[in-house]
Amino acid sequence: MYQTSLTKGQELVAERMVREFRRQGYDAFLITSIYEDWEPALPIEEVTARGGFLHLYDDRMRIPVIRVDSYQGTWPPRRIFFRNFIDVLKHIVEELKLNVLITHSTLWNGPEEVAKFMAWRRELIASGSIHEPMLFCHMSHFQEPSDERYPLEERSYREAWNKFSLARIVKDADMLLVTTPMEEEGMRKLGAKDEQTFLFPAGVDDILETYAAGSGIRDRYKLPGGAKLVTYLGTVEERKNALGLLGVAGKLSQNKGVHFVIAGRLEGEYGEKVKGEAKKYPNVTVIGQVSDEEKAQLIRESYVNISLSRAEALGIAQLEFMYGGIPVITSGTGGQSWIIRNGQTGVILNGPEDVEGAAKAVLELLNRPYYRNRLGKAAARSVSRYSLTRLIQTFSKLLIQEFAEDQEPASPLNVEPSEKVVEAWVKDNYRVVVTTERLTVVPLKKAKETASIPLREIKKIKFQVRALWSALWVGGAATVLFLVTQIVGWDWASMLVNWLYGVASAYGIELPASSLLTPSVDFLPLAISVVVFLSTAKRGYLVLSDPHRTAFVPESFIKALRLADKLAPDELFGNERLNN
Repeated sequence: MYQTSLTKGQELVAERMVREFRRQGYDAFLITSIYEDWEPALPIEEVTARGGFLHLYDDRMRIPVIRVDSYQGTWPPRRIFFRNFIDVLKHIVEELKLNVLITHSTLWNGPEEVAKFMAWRRELIASGSIHEPMLFCHMSHFQEPSDERYPLEERSYREAWNKFSLARIVKDADMLLVTTPMEEEGMRKLGAKDEQTFLFPAGVDDILETYAAGSGIRDRYKLPGGAKLVTYLGTVEERKNALGLLGVAGKLSQNKGVHFVIAGRLEGEYGEKVKGEAKKYPNVTVIGQVSDEEKAQLIRESYVNISLSRAEALGIAQLEFMYGGIPVITSGTGGQSWIIRNGQTGVILNGPEDVEGAAKAVLELLNRPYYRNRLGKAAARSVSRYSLTRLIQTFSKLLIQEFAEDQEPASPLNVEPSEKVVEAWVKDNYRVVVTTERLTVVPLKKAKETASIPLREIKKIKFQVRALWSALWVGGAATVLFLVTQIVGWDWASMLVNWLYGVASAYGIELPASSLLTPSVDFLPLAISVVVFLSTAKRGYLVLSDPHRTAFVPESFIKALRLADKLAPDELFGNERLNN
């Protein structure tokens, strides 16, 4: 993920996935930039001094984080980019023995670079290099570029990125995680196959339940004790339309039984504007950023959650309130129209500008507590299957299944961690790998016959022709037998020719004169055996080692043998002459 965050949805999903994977017993790490909410989380010099990435444990997120050398780009806006990431990723994968990479978001270079890295790795494997199977998954949190949210220049760039870069990522990814069926359909338009997609609606962090028992949130932020809380939770930015909430509060300013709470990080000038405007409303409190503990307590204390957002891929905050049994009033934008069923688990308004409808919905829930409770219980039931624990359990099983079914099993190459692959080749149904320590020969059709021989144990390499010598013996013996039977009077060849004449005449087929056919039958076994011998003959070299191990290497791998001879401590070929 391109950064970490205290409040932003995509960033939180990535952090929580890592935490839940680890809770379920898997080694998982968050690879991200040096930034948290657009501010440096540590000095860039500290990262560059360590070779481009720094591995540390983050106490706030409670997960191991790998901060990568990065910078804030000028275009596209609101994006952070990794520097020299393919090389950095190569070292991270080797150091941590990673076998699954999950990229998040769009319009930045992380997913593109991972797709290139995986393509490179596949080419290495196809060329014979030694690598363990690895999966590439992508989670776009995709939304179609909207003319209501983006001006023409940025919107057209997003559309171009989706058609060019995202389409390639979709093609190369082993699995695509989608937050909603609408996003799944968007991925299909970009070329995704049905078996590629996995519905992953962000996930409710189960850890919130452990915090909910706390209290004191009202006293801490001086919230009126007797009022029902209508809560907004999320980043306070223009896209989220927090100013619209003030309009709703204004329409209910005379109702002393309701109080509006705006919780979340204040983003830039817009956030400060909301904070300033909120001071005009006695029934509104802006409490800003909250901790996980405070968030859980705020959800527990709330009467209803409200969101007038103009764009949402899904809406993690809404999932969290619903999970806690709190109904949601929403503009219904993006994925919110999927997770919330109007009149059953919440209220869907007529868009983000429906301030009047929002005020009426709040009043109805205040005046009909039984209806509000019914919506809350239904909401909790509907999202219970989207707990992060369940989603990760299902997803991890799919990953294991993907490894079992779709990945080529690793050959038993016995390469030590200290070894380095010098060169590798795949051709003629063989894989030959030369490392700094050994020569490995893998017959691809007979992987069980793999030979992995340390260079220091190779005693000799000698030229050899491999073929079915037994075919020559059998064919020669049959021909000799036919000739002997003629001498002793049995003449099996003539008997066979007479039988062939009888069969041919029955079908109206003319055969050559018996004087020509009989000698041909005599030497037919020998001729067949010669053809078999020549077709199976393989020119190559036999690698001999102690204790009495051998490996046959086809002649086409002469470069591999030359390299092994160069790296081995002893002269391996003796008087043998190398061709080519």
